[in-house]
Amino acid sequence: MTSISFEPLYASPLIVLLASVAIVAVIAIVTPPTEDRRKRRLLIALRSFAALLLLLAAVRPTLIRTDNIPSPATLIVAVDQSKSMSLPDGSGASRWETQQDVITRLLGGIGSFDEFLEIEVLSYDRQSNVIGQANDLTAIDRLNQKLSELQPDGDATDLGMALAGAINATTAKTLAGVVLLGDGKQTARADASPGTDTNTRRSTGDMMTPTDARYGAQVLDALGVPLWSVPIGPPASDDASRDVAITNLPDSLQLFSGNQFDLSFTVEATGLASIELPISVTWVDEAGNRDQVRTRQLDPRSAQESLAVNLPIEAPTPGVYRLEVSAAAQDGEWVTSNNSQTAFVEVREGGGRILILEGPGRPELAFLRRSLSGFPDLELQVATIRGDQKWPVSLEAALQPGRFDILILGDVDASALGQTQLKLIADRIASGVGLITLGGLSTYDIGGYAEGPLADALPVILDASARRQPARSALSVAERQARLKSQIAGPIKLNRSRQHPIVDLGGSTANSVWEQLPTLSGANRFVGAKPRSGVQTLLETGDQQPLLVIGTYGKGRVAALAIDETYRWWRIGKSEVHRRFWRQLMLWVMSREEKGGDSVIAELGQRRFEGDTQVEFQARVQSLSERSSPIRLSATVVNGNGDATALDVTEGSGEESRISGTLPDLEPGFYTLVIEADDPTIRGDEVAFQVTETSRELANPMPDLVYLQQLASLTEQHGGASFDPVNLDPLIDTIRTKRRTAETPVIEKSGLGDGPISGWIVFLLFTAAMSTEWWLRRQWQMA
Repeated sequence: MTSISFEPLYASPLIVLLASVAIVAVIAIVTPPTEDRRKRRLLIALRSFAALLLLLAAVRPTLIRTDNIPSPATLIVAVDQSKSMSLPDGSGASRWETQQDVITRLLGGIGSFDEFLEIEVLSYDRQSNVIGQANDLTAIDRLNQKLSELQPDGDATDLGMALAGAINATTAKTLAGVVLLGDGKQTARADASPGTDTNTRRSTGDMMTPTDARYGAQVLDALGVPLWSVPIGPPASDDASRDVAITNLPDSLQLFSGNQFDLSFTVEATGLASIELPISVTWVDEAGNRDQVRTRQLDPRSAQESLAVNLPIEAPTPGVYRLEVSAAAQDGEWVTSNNSQTAFVEVREGGGRILILEGPGRPELAFLRRSLSGFPDLELQVATIRGDQKWPVSLEAALQPGRFDILILGDVDASALGQTQLKLIADRIASGVGLITLGGLSTYDIGGYAEGPLADALPVILDASARRQPARSALSVAERQARLKSQIAGPIKLNRSRQHPIVDLGGSTANSVWEQLPTLSGANRFVGAKPRSGVQTLLETGDQQPLLVIGTYGKGRVAALAIDETYRWWRIGKSEVHRRFWRQLMLWVMSREEKGGDSVIAELGQRRFEGDTQVEFQARVQSLSERSSPIRLSATVVNGNGDATALDVTEGSGEESRISGTLPDLEPGFYTLVIEADDPTIRGDEVAFQVTETSRELANPMPDLVYLQQLASLTEQHGGASFDPVNLDPLIDTIRTKRRTAETPVIEKSGLGDGPISGWIVFLLFTAAMSTEWWLRRQWQMA
């Protein structure tokens, strides 16, 4: 729009009016001194022309032109560069190809809008990176060339980082809007690190976590910026989107040869309703030999189903195995790398299931559980027997054949178990179950075991006359004193009476470790060890009262302990001694004595993980020997070809030899972590593990188009919406309309005398008129 206005000098029309009157008056009064009318009119005309020029300059006529132009702004286009974009989009092309086509059409459609709109394209996977900017068709061609060189190789998708990149990339600019392309599948873990700074994080440490996509959309809404999403991929109901995945299989198991166990895992089936899915379970030994032991046919009933599977499996012979659960690949399945999972299994000889029958509140039980729970090959179960229960308590299920390998009988009166169940315990021992009895105020002869069915199984002689009435509540002071009279009074120093694997605790001499242990406050008094074959006294007091007696009964082994205060060893820092003593006792009772000597124990946080996962390991030396110099540990990783790679480790502080470290990035495959000590007498340790090739991007191939639509709807009040990638015209029209509403009026003024050209024209015309008037008067000889 164009208009004319006047801007008089000093912004005062009155001054201009007075000047006009004065000039007209001067011209009218001061006339040329001639009688020739022609000459007079010519001179007055020249003077009037000059006066008119002065008046025109005084009123300053101005030409005003008003135009509406778009405000300078940046449009962000975020493209998904993760591996899931290599999957089909449901129309015969890959999602990446569809996305590339969408970008080309979108940039071509908005590239000629206006010169004030800058288009900035960024890619995102687990982080975001700026690809380039463009504000004309030539620059858009160069940008398309850059985009064509990209490949969908990102190992995770973080939609929150895409929106964070869009916000941070335009910190000092105005956002016209954000176009978010992709399949909407959020795969970045919630505990993932935000990563290092990128081009899109160049402002501050304002880093969004992998769960902040909704927060990013809310920030855009607060800024008044629309989010336009373009979901790419087939809908979840597409029958062509088929997938079967094995999940939730434990990454490691410790089993005992010949035992049956329940193998639990989950089968995730998508788009496979009413299709039989063959599932197989295969043992793989260290030599790579495969033995398929179970198969199962599953029949999903819906398009999206999660099937929990429990299969009874019998553990093979002792050794180290891999247990592979596989589902057969289905027609139309995009991803097959998630069709199987592997568990690492250590099969030990025989069982290691322990049942502890104990009264409430004994510290010995708490520390016994703490020590034995550190050994994965020993499975503990505790049955607490209280006085408020009905006696005898029912133990029929626990005493079934093959249920437990060791029974530990604590401070429990015989009447709490009953004669029938005591006879059943004796029968189980005779058939091969081990028995350990502990000291206390309600056990052995005090507790009524001297003349019961269990008396023959015990390796010690008991005094039936020492029997006390069963106590089903806390002992009175008098009753407690009466029971203590039949026991050995403390302090009691433990003495090793003979060499045996149970009492071999290492040390520089056979008795050095035992001499360091604290004295005990008391112990049960045995009449003596039974004089029969196989009975041995391993621990005794200074005056040769037996404290630990072992023997056999039928096929089972039995150990009678007169003490119940080994927990005191923990309290003086001898926890390793406690662990070693009780483990050696358990293994002997199960007829599986362990080789003596110090050893390395290695621990790995996970046994099956993806290549980008940071997995920590640690190792320590289990040693009771006194050494003059510290033990150095080293760690290596050995791949399937036998190639070893040394690892960086951090040594722990303190007297105990410890190391820790982190596994490096490894290619998919099977590996072994090897920990060795610089002392050849110390046995090293190995832990097998697997680096999987199943990417989180490909583990679940289904897109999440609804999520992208939900994110866009959070900015609906500012024009945010979701659009079909096939028809981009509505999106382009929406962006064009948004640009129109963002136009800014621009006013241009051109006033007389504002520039040198108009000023010089006025000056030259005025000078010419006055000079001509002066010259004519001179020629006509006028004053």
